Amino acid sequence: MPDLDVLKVDAFTREPLAGNPAAVVLDADQLDEMQMQRVAVEMAVKSTAFVMRSKKADVRLRYFTPVSEEPICGHSTIGALSALAELEAFGSSPGGRRRLETTLGILPFHVERTGDGEITIWMTQRKPMFAGVDDVTGVASALGIDVDKMFHEEFPICRASTGIPCLLVSVRSLDAIERLEPKQAEVFELAREHEVNAVYVYTWNVVDRDSTLHARCFAVTPDYHEDPASAMPAGALCSYLAQHEFIPRDRLDCIVVEQGTWLGRRSRILARIEKRGSVIRKVEVGGSAFVSLRGKLTV
Repeated sequence: MPDLDVLKVDAFTREPLAGNPAAVVLDADQLDEMQMQRVAVEMAVKSTAFVMRSKKADVRLRYFTPVSEEPICGHSTIGALSALAELEAFGSSPGGRRRLETTLGILPFHVERTGDGEITIWMTQRKPMFAGVDDVTGVASALGIDVDKMFHEEFPICRASTGIPCLLVSVRSLDAIERLEPKQAEVFELAREHEVNAVYVYTWNVVDRDSTLHARCFAVTPDYHEDPASAMPAGALCSYLAQHEFIPRDRLDCIVVEQGTWLGRRSRILARIEKRGSVIRKVEVGGSAFVSLRGKLTV
């Protein structure tokens, strides 16, 4: 079997060693599922995206953690599509509507390229679903925060999904979000009880002036970790805030979520929500990526 072209891509950043790292394996059609899983273990990052040909779309991606296959991963999608656009896999002028095949189905995406060559990938997520959560005390305990530091009365805790379900929790300040001390066992139990894959904590206080929100994400599948950039939870959060008009309609096309600050991997996640009347019609999450490593892998 010929060597595989492999990239390490930092998603949701334009700088090296920032954002959320993912591995991308090009021309992976020759690999079977067992080989993909072994490669993902070897790459030793949270998500490895395998690029494949598609009869239904412009490209197909399969996603593996070191433990198992997952239906989709937002940051490795942004990383893989950005790398492919840089390689001109979608043509030298890659603008326009395109289609991505995933286990979840066909998802639209498009590529924006600025005059200076900077690439932004926009992926369309599923229509949002919401459900209220009343367990304020349990959530506070799991996150290691006093209830009075939460913003739950103004911005109620919510279970939300635009493809991957998560729990949305608002806190009052940057200081409060920095001082979170999550208890792993309780976070796992919270996720099991509410059938979510992550707890996404956010505040309206930000580090960068042009950001809208600051967030931290505690993911529970396949293992427990804090995520430096989380595309699917960010889409769910921005949809929730748009649905309840916590973000003005004239700002729904330029939402910026900053994340990863306390991990030393600052990330910038873009979102835009199309809402007509009381109905959210489209959820898009976007970002840039930086290829920090290129190499060959023999399987």
